[in-house]
Amino acid sequence: MEYICRICNQPRPESAFTEKSHSLHTCKKCNILPNLRTEERNQLDEIFKIFIQTRVSHKDTVRLKTLANSKDPKVSLHAALILEVSQLRPYKKGRHAFLEKNYPDLAQKIEEAGLAYPQYIKASSD
Repeated sequence: MEYICRICNQPRPESAFTEKSHSLHTCKKCNILPNLRTEERNQLDEIFKIFIQTRVSHKDTVRLKTLANSKDPKVSLHAALILEVSQLRPYKKGRHAFLEKNYPDLAQKIEEAGLAYPQYIKASSD
């Protein structure tokens, strides 16, 4: 059976995971990587989790501001995008349709960054 490593996003056989790394969903190769890459992946996961919440809270916006000032350009870009979205539409219901209608350039940036909801991509292609 194959598993997908959350750091490198590659399918790996079960033997590529240690007992500890199974619960972390990281393969042996990614376990020995420097902490910078895993930290980047953790921060990107955190940003995406904030984005898919039903409501972006004040604590989340403070965290997004901190991440927007990150040294890593990918993390800072994603955090800045989600921070802008959370200021325009903090609630999830109708967020994508609102952005598509009123801010199509921002919606396009979100899709290019890979942060779009899969159900909306399927709905818009129908």
